[in-house]
Amino acid sequence: MAVTLRDMSSMSIGRGVAPFAALQRAPLFEGLAHDELTSVAMLMRPRSFAAGDELCRAGEPADGLAVIVNGLAHAVEAASEQAGRHVIAKQRRGDAVGVASLVGGDPHPATVVAGMPTDVLELDSASFESLVERFPVVLRNVTRIVSRRLASNVRQASAQERGEAVALILDRSLMGVLPELVAAARAASAQGVSMLDTRTGFDSAMARLDDELAESSTVLVAARAEGRSAPLLLDHVDRAVILVEDEREASRFPARSGLEVRPIVREQGQIPPAELAWLGRHLSGTKLGLALGAGGAKGFAHVGALQVLEEAGYMVDYVSGSSIGAIVGAYLALGMDAGEIDRTLRESFTPEVVAEVFKLSLGGGSSGLQVMERLMRETTAERSFAETLIPLAIMSVDLTSREPAPVRDGSLWEALMAATALAGMFPPYERDGHRLVDGLALVPVPTGAVIEDGADVTVSINIMGRETLPAWPGQEAVPPAPKKTRGTRTLETLLEVMDLMQLDTGIRHTELADVPVTPRFGPGSWRDFHLADQFLAAGRAAAEERLPALRAIARPQLMEALT
Repeated sequence: MAVTLRDMSSMSIGRGVAPFAALQRAPLFEGLAHDELTSVAMLMRPRSFAAGDELCRAGEPADGLAVIVNGLAHAVEAASEQAGRHVIAKQRRGDAVGVASLVGGDPHPATVVAGMPTDVLELDSASFESLVERFPVVLRNVTRIVSRRLASNVRQASAQERGEAVALILDRSLMGVLPELVAAARAASAQGVSMLDTRTGFDSAMARLDDELAESSTVLVAARAEGRSAPLLLDHVDRAVILVEDEREASRFPARSGLEVRPIVREQGQIPPAELAWLGRHLSGTKLGLALGAGGAKGFAHVGALQVLEEAGYMVDYVSGSSIGAIVGAYLALGMDAGEIDRTLRESFTPEVVAEVFKLSLGGGSSGLQVMERLMRETTAERSFAETLIPLAIMSVDLTSREPAPVRDGSLWEALMAATALAGMFPPYERDGHRLVDGLALVPVPTGAVIEDGADVTVSINIMGRETLPAWPGQEAVPPAPKKTRGTRTLETLLEVMDLMQLDTGIRHTELADVPVTPRFGPGSWRDFHLADQFLAAGRAAAEERLPALRAIARPQLMEALT
């Protein structure tokens, strides 16, 4: 049965949104003119589902699609249906249920159930085929929809994406700080944060949610932990943050994916400024993760990039690093600022120390292993991961299991010895029966590690880019340096080959980030610590060039605000 104008009017009663408005919003029909959308609507059949009803079932063939007009649908993991129906995705007004299966000819990969009373417009497979023939743009839109669903979960700065619904559930005693939390979230986001309050009416807040999500990157939906609305709210949002002063309140909420309980300790009735700023970034999905790549002395570029982030007012919430990036990342996680990291590197890697570290033994490797161990012990004060101020992942590669092995616990100096155990220089570092080597071997730029740790917005710095300038800025090109002695040349050639082998891998891992940064260097190699100033300046220049891209996603929070 096709939709009539009377059908469309009757569906709007009590719901507040006309079906035609939902079609206008639907990505599936993007690019169609008003009269073309009218033709589409006349091919569709209206249908309503009560909360808990199935729109489609996993494993069954797709004989059509349904565009959500009002309500909310939950995609449920097929293997979990009998165990609490674990929700893996939410679909809202304008979303098309079953489109990927219909086009691909595959069974539905998940069961989709109505999370609340839900109205849809259904289109059968024959009508869809005729629609695609008349309007080829629909097939292009299908390709976009499927591509987005298959894309990585890295947050993208796109104004076209729908926002994220975040439940903000507070103890009764904490309701007074709600305005501060909302202000902190708005201060951190560059893409808009709005707020709905279920205390003024749960149903009215839910009715407005889809409209708010179309306008803002984050919609905070506030509820009181003791109220009846809080448990109901969990089925309508993408994630939930429960703030409590008494951790016993958390027991009212069952453990589930996307739900976090965070105790709040106030000082003189106020949330400490640093905690409030972090909560703002957490609620708005703008916590910053920094991935620092491998590259020896070129790691001074990391210091230059850090200078730019600090001067712009950004706080780093997570850090990971490979090789020299692991060293810089460890110093950052311990609380050093860019200036302190710069001084520590220069004082540690003096010409004498560099010569000793890279001096070859009779066996062909470096004889500077003890020197490196002393440096790593001293510069980290033999502290552990448990003592870092922000989460840190030090990337290494496990030769035993032949896979990346990010280290997140134990002593920092030992992890750094593993992260700098470069083939041809140092032997693998033995840890718990595993042989660990420099992360360069598989993960030159560990962007994925900070994403795994919880970063929402990622900046990656690749210091092994393809492009090498013929000369440093302000200098003339110089002829190639004379050949080195045979032993040193052998090691340098080996490392140069490894760098070449990892160019594509480094680029691929860098591009996982929201903001990839690749400094451009003049002549120099991984061991040229005397070029620290030039490497640092290149890092500054590259970071400054990419700063607008970061500002488009997340706003800086000036250090003064946290003191």
